[in-house]
Amino acid sequence: MLPSTHLTLHELRAAELRREAADHALIPRDRRRIRVQVGLKIVELGNRIAAQPPTRHRTRIA
Repeated sequence: MLPSTHLTLHELRAAELRREAADHALIPRDRRRIRVQVGLKIVELGNRIAAQPPTRHRTRIA
């Protein structure tokens, strides 16, 4: 990839990230806190599910 193309893509992505950061700053602090808490609970739940050993099914011989 040409350096100028790479630089242009980088500048576009940086501008996009700045817009997203500005939008995030407009969210009320309480909503941000709630969103973070919900996200952390989802991660915690996922970690619990992943940490459980797989269940082994026993077969009955009749």
